[in-house]
Amino acid sequence: MIYRKTLPWLAAVACFATACSSTSETDHPAAPSTTSAAARSASDAEERNKELVLRLYSEAFNKDKTDVVKELVATDYVQHDKAVPGGVAGQIKQFKDVKAKIPGAVATVKHVAADGDLVAVHWHASATPKNEGTGQAKADLFRVDNGKLVEHWGITQTVPKKTASGNSLFSDVYRYPNGEPTLSEQQEEKNRKFAVDAYRKLSDGDASVIDKSWDSRYYQHNPIAPNGTAPLKRFFQQNAQDAPSPSSTGGGGTRFGNTLADGDLVWVFSSDYVVADLFRVVDGKIIEHWDVVADGQ
Repeated sequence: MIYRKTLPWLAAVACFATACSSTSETDHPAAPSTTSAAARSASDAEERNKELVLRLYSEAFNKDKTDVVKELVATDYVQHDKAVPGGVAGQIKQFKDVKAKIPGAVATVKHVAADGDLVAVHWHASATPKNEGTGQAKADLFRVDNGKLVEHWGITQTVPKKTASGNSLFSDVYRYPNGEPTLSEQQEEKNRKFAVDAYRKLSDGDASVIDKSWDSRYYQHNPIAPNGTAPLKRFFQQNAQDAPSPSSTGGGGTRFGNTLADGDLVWVFSSDYVVADLFRVVDGKIIEHWDVVADGQ
């Protein structure tokens, strides 16, 4: 029985344009958190975890406070970026490496999610943060335990100057007509299951799910994907015959790693590729999408 890894369709839009391969300096956030699902009701703890992680960007990165890293990071911190060591020293070096590549870089957090023991951050590293067509797009995933960061995965993508949709890799396009609602933990979990299921069906070759689960307006932040569901359908039709889904070859379908939901956003980390997808779910439909696809894929 042959299992052929198939890149999820939405991330493949970027990969087909950049001659993707499966190599990367970052390990895949492959193993789903066993505690995340069980702890989804602990909203207070999740908010504390979120505030803890955000200090890395506001204080450690932007104000060069390395003591904050020492305060937040556990001594046995597992770092999945192969370019840096584990522990406190690895996290400090990782930030220094970003600033060495982008002199004057500022960290601007665009989206953040806390779910169970996991915190995900979508952020912009740039010396000119008001220009969202510069610098790097980054997705970080942290595991928190007893008030300490114990594990980290990271994804980095060079920001293109332009996108097909005209939307940046970071902006929020959809606006609620009556203000953004506050969702219950139960609704967040419902959105998570819905988006992950829809994405898996699409990745496994079911084009009909687009009409069922995607809003036709579909605001897109992938560099080469236009807005709307029509381009997604065309892409799917053009590539479906050339790239049969793993489910059709006995592989069991697309595999995802950790998935999170916070507010109206659902985060999906690929198991087979260094890719993170963010979906905005509104009224039972996927209406907006961002992804971070590691350079070199």
